[in-house]
Amino acid sequence: MTVIGVPIPISQSNPADPPCVALDRGIHDGLMNWSPIQDVVDWGSVPDWFGAVGSIASVLFVYLGLRREIRARRSDDLRIRASQARLVSAVVEIRGTSVLRVTVANESDAPVLDVAVLARVVAPDDPDGTSVELAAAKHVRRIPGRDKQDIFVTVTAEHRLRPTDTVLVDLTFTDHDGNRWHRIGAGQPEPVD
Repeated sequence: MTVIGVPIPISQSNPADPPCVALDRGIHDGLMNWSPIQDVVDWGSVPDWFGAVGSIASVLFVYLGLRREIRARRSDDLRIRASQARLVSAVVEIRGTSVLRVTVANESDAPVLDVAVLARVVAPDDPDGTSVELAAAKHVRRIPGRDKQDIFVTVTAEHRLRPTDTVLVDLTFTDHDGNRWHRIGAGQPEPVD
């Protein structure tokens, strides 16, 4: 008997099998003879492989989705916590060559506590470069809501200010919920750990 050009020896076919079973056995044996790894691979486990890969992929997909959701919730929580901190700002005015007037404005309804103001001068040709502290930090215990506080900073003797200098203020404070914040210049407030 010959199936698709592959002879089936009579010894392989069971005389009790109907002709279609012998034909199937012959096709299977003929097709598997071309594979160089026929004795190594158990082709019956291929669906198990797909199931395992699918399970791993679904677990990975759930993990990545959960991680994204946690990151989004943390971002929302930080945005809510920073609502008062965004309303606290500082403006600098250079007065002469050795005095700065720093006005800290609290535009929120609640007070801010433990305010620390540190003035720094930045090189005009490199605003993202290193800055130099002009004086020690000044502290204010409390600034009520909807209020401003003027802080005068006397610059150390080795620094002389010019009207063209760029002065940044490092502002650190505690909001009414007890969260500590740090803000540099007009940047966004960042939580202090």
